Amino acid sequence: MKAERWDDWMVGELRALDAAGLTRRLRPMASADGRTVVTGGKLVLSAAGNGYLGLAHDPEVLAAARTALETSGASSQASRLVAGDHPLHHALEHECAELVGLPCALAAGSGYLANVGLLRVLGRDATILSDERNHASIVDGCRAAGARAVRRYRHGDAAEADRLLEETAREGGRALLVTESLFSVDGDLAPLAELGRSCAAHGALFVVDEAHGLGVAGATGRGGLEEAGRPGGADAVVGTLGKALGGYGAFVACSPELRALLVTRLRTTVYSTALPPAVLGGCLAAVRRLRRDPALVQRLQANARALRARLAAAGFRIPGEAWSPIVPVVLGDNRDTLAAAARLLEAGVLVAALRPPTVPEGTARLRLSVSAAHTAEDVETIAAAVIRCVPGRRGA
Repeated sequence: MKAERWDDWMVGELRALDAAGLTRRLRPMASADGRTVVTGGKLVLSAAGNGYLGLAHDPEVLAAARTALETSGASSQASRLVAGDHPLHHALEHECAELVGLPCALAAGSGYLANVGLLRVLGRDATILSDERNHASIVDGCRAAGARAVRRYRHGDAAEADRLLEETAREGGRALLVTESLFSVDGDLAPLAELGRSCAAHGALFVVDEAHGLGVAGATGRGGLEEAGRPGGADAVVGTLGKALGGYGAFVACSPELRALLVTRLRTTVYSTALPPAVLGGCLAAVRRLRRDPALVQRLQANARALRARLAAAGFRIPGEAWSPIVPVVLGDNRDTLAAAARLLEAGVLVAALRPPTVPEGTARLRLSVSAAHTAEDVETIAAAVIRCVPGRRGA
């Protein structure tokens, strides 16, 4: 039998993706203020990004990044264990650990790298419990971990998670439970208090991904654990620097013992060039700004409440927390979702069209997001465009 040519295989894969409405395409865009973007030569209002606090264009953040660039160059030029360990790494890690209420932290190149690397370290020969709607980075980390078993529990179902933890404890061996705090496509908060108590009762490690919770959830933006009344209430917290904090990279906050282990075994950091000084300087300024200015979080949450209330008044059923800036409009069909996103772009509003495998089959959606940089008029413009461009479809 003649082997299939690679070119033929690629063309076949692309045709299958296109037929299912699953083709992804890159769209160059640039933003000068965090609330608008230029794409296709057109200035539009952005309701698609994750820069929830508008810090990517904050003058203080830009000044800190510029200073680090000018004094330390454009690259760290090596992994941290070789020659890339900059004093700014340690200052940033200290601030991040204090932000989430844990003893120390270790920086990583991205949230994806942090989750995959962390689960490879912790999950080997252990049993991992994972929410069925956890982010792809957690899913891939579970696959790569070499775990004794990976058990998925129903989304947000603390009772099922507790039952699985009890079964795992009876079987013996190490166990950990990993969950997002604020889920990235549904905008809902995990039952963190209940999950934390179950982990403590059954001797399991509790790992929380605060990628979308930091700067968003809680009265001061310390994350979903703060919102749940349990700041510092996890054994390990993964936080990203490229969403609400407006920079790039991530960190794992944890105990001194786990950090020491990660310095040696976190392969996604050990074998990667360290974050550049400009990124470190900007992120450090952003974390400090968040810690001293909770009004940023309050402005963000007010914008989120306003958008959700406006859409609800128009008949849309929007899942998620009332304060969550992640606002999903579930349409179901892939092509309908793409068409709605195209109409919104034509109307001057950029939104994300999420389709499988990012979301479950049959739940394709528009993912709207607001930020503290949006004005009240911006929020009204976004809501009015959705109401006009998604007629007769009122979510799920």
